[in-house]
Amino acid sequence: MKRSILLAATVGLIMAGIYILPPFRQVESAINMTIPTYLGSWQTETYPASQKELNILAGDTKFAKAKCGLRRVEEMSYITMKAPIDIADLSVVLSGYDLANSIHRPERCMPAQGHRGLISSDSTLELDNGRTLPLTRLLSKQDLSYGPPEDRQHITLDSITYYFFVGAEHITADHTERTLIDIYDRVARGEAQKWAFISASMTFRNDPEREMGSMPNLEMADKKIRQLLKELAENNIDWDRIES
Repeated sequence: MKRSILLAATVGLIMAGIYILPPFRQVESAINMTIPTYLGSWQTETYPASQKELNILAGDTKFAKAKCGLRRVEEMSYITMKAPIDIADLSVVLSGYDLANSIHRPERCMPAQGHRGLISSDSTLELDNGRTLPLTRLLSKQDLSYGPPEDRQHITLDSITYYFFVGAEHITADHTERTLIDIYDRVARGEAQKWAFISASMTFRNDPEREMGSMPNLEMADKKIRQLLKELAENNIDWDRIES
């Protein structure tokens, strides 16, 4: 208990000291904010951030968001030559100068989006360039409503989300570690590095015995989300800047 109080007080003093230091020089994140039209076999369609996101986060926060589609070629009909398409939601949010009001861990805002019963776990992803990407994996149930007010429909879906943070030289999936790195860089190096928060999510049906053409089950959704993030990480991160 005493150790926790001491740690909180120390971090508080450091954060307070930040505001009396000279202005920091900004350092760009190692992320490329342009989501390509194709990420491997995925096809992307970008869309703007919502007005709610723009209102809540700092004005210099930048967004890159896309709906990503992947044809399930293993279930293609040889009669119609059509295949189900799995949809994932990809989001890249780049912090501005005021990091505290630019990005945060999604566990903080997902309940407001209808998510409940969040289960968090650590994960990693091996890349073709020999690097290892740290990830946080979230499972949740999402309550959604649609239709006109007089005939409102409600549905609950299972959802899987992976996320991580990319700074100027570091990649982490831990919000506390990201905060400590940022504090050190500001105090010791006079740098306010920009951090990018990357997340990808997909809904699934929690049914191991799924039928052909139906929603993906958890195993399929997990594999597809990881494939999408692997393509993005290898394509959009400047790995020469990232410390091994």
